[in-house]
Amino acid sequence: MLTPNIAQYDRLHLAYAGTDAVDGIVFTGPDGAQYSRPSFLHQPTDIVYDDHGYERITPAGIPISAARFTPPTPGTWRYNWQHGTRAVGAGSFTCTASAHPGYVEISRRDPRYFAYTNGDPYVALGLNLCGPVSYALSTGEEFKTGSGRGTLGAREYARWFQSLAANGGNFARLWLGIPYFQVDGEVAGELDLTRFAAIDAAVALARTYDIRLKLCLEYFRTFQADTPQSRVLRHPADGRPPASMDEWFTEPTWQELWWHKVDALLARYGDDPVVMAWELWNEIDCCATRDFAVQESWTQATLRRVKAAAPRNLVTNSLGSFDWEPKQAVQDAFTMPEMDVQQVHRYLDQGAGLAICRTDPVALAVDAVSRTRRPDHPLLLAETGAVNDCHSGPFRYYRADHDGLIFHDTTYPAFFAGAAGSGHIWHWDGYVDTKNLWYGYRALTELLHGVAVDREAFQAAEHTTDTYHCLLLRGTTCTLGWLRNRADRWDTVLRDGHPALPISNATLDLAALGLTATAVTLYYPWQDGEGEAVIHAGRLSFPPFTHGLVFRVLHAAPEMQMQK
Repeated sequence: MLTPNIAQYDRLHLAYAGTDAVDGIVFTGPDGAQYSRPSFLHQPTDIVYDDHGYERITPAGIPISAARFTPPTPGTWRYNWQHGTRAVGAGSFTCTASAHPGYVEISRRDPRYFAYTNGDPYVALGLNLCGPVSYALSTGEEFKTGSGRGTLGAREYARWFQSLAANGGNFARLWLGIPYFQVDGEVAGELDLTRFAAIDAAVALARTYDIRLKLCLEYFRTFQADTPQSRVLRHPADGRPPASMDEWFTEPTWQELWWHKVDALLARYGDDPVVMAWELWNEIDCCATRDFAVQESWTQATLRRVKAAAPRNLVTNSLGSFDWEPKQAVQDAFTMPEMDVQQVHRYLDQGAGLAICRTDPVALAVDAVSRTRRPDHPLLLAETGAVNDCHSGPFRYYRADHDGLIFHDTTYPAFFAGAAGSGHIWHWDGYVDTKNLWYGYRALTELLHGVAVDREAFQAAEHTTDTYHCLLLRGTTCTLGWLRNRADRWDTVLRDGHPALPISNATLDLAALGLTATAVTLYYPWQDGEGEAVIHAGRLSFPPFTHGLVFRVLHAAPEMQMQK
């Protein structure tokens, strides 16, 4: 059977038309290389929207066997459906060359950063978009709602991804354990095949808008009823719940039932270039076990198995917010070689145990990156933002933050402190989206255009003064910098009501840094400044700004600097 042409690195979905049982498919490339993919039971669906805009997903026919594959090289490909070792169907297709850059990988030039398969750099600029907003549905009586919920679903993601991509963003994190994406229910191992359609739609939209996804598998922390982030789960044989999180993590029966779901996810989305990384668990140290060694051992074994099933995708895991001193030892120990990406979570939180987390989001981001970054793996500030004391709710000053001061101070500093991406803010729905802060990614995107971050051997430095933050990444051919008015902060502006005065005397002593600049380019996240930087006697002087700016200094060639 001849399958229509597909572009290189696009996703091929094949439905099996035969009557034999199948359990996989083998693809043979034009160079003779072979790739095996598991088959899965695919439920065709219809996604429709009512006059309120609420989404409904319903079956559209009977389930069929299917398989998915991403061809990495152009040419003619052949495939064979398999039942065990026996071929039960065959076909072919042509893969055409494309400009698609490939998978997100750890850079071979500098493992602190990411790169695409084709060698182009990738900096993860984006945020948490873990799930769509849901709304309590009316009972038909005035002011009364019932237990039903409605969501705008994939249409919400279409708008978010479009807004993010239009401003240069290229990354989002989804939680597959929330009700909208959740394919398993209270009976362990049983899957609702229609719910895969929600994930399919989000992945397809991410492909359309060139957004790479981190897919987080789980987030629950306990089986204790009436406890935040608890999970109801029953064994299919006898209806018993897990006795504890310890039992769930260590008892083979529960793990086998869980892997039934994960294998189904990996069959559909494993080795898809849209998937930047698989994240096992949100903040796994917060699970209610007797000893964190249980989660450490489980993480190591599970990372290996997920990587074996999806070798072209990165794998990682995360810990709870780094907001008290004993967390340093946990962070330091959670550096197993199986984890491709190191992560840290930290919020502005006036109830935090660490003083640095209570006031200044810039300082807390720089400190978090400095204390957790590694020379051999990329690091992401994977959750950040601002919360009421001890994570008791979204920050009370988000509503007043029309200029996105908190967004900027939690999104920008991590990259300039040495992370492999921007800070990935939480509260995407009630803050970033409602305040329409998507434009905040644009200046970072413009700054990084044409910069091969994994070829610059960047070293982070700070030249902050009493009036402005100055963070630098000094590289081989250029230096990237971020300036931020320190008076333009949440507590001064939003809490105390004192608008920041412009900074008119910001300078950088290039001569003291041993640099000779040939060009300086400025980018304004808020478009609140104008003018050009001036270089005189080895000193770089910036034009006035109220909020902040980013800049790129192009270095003189080495021989010119020697002459200087």
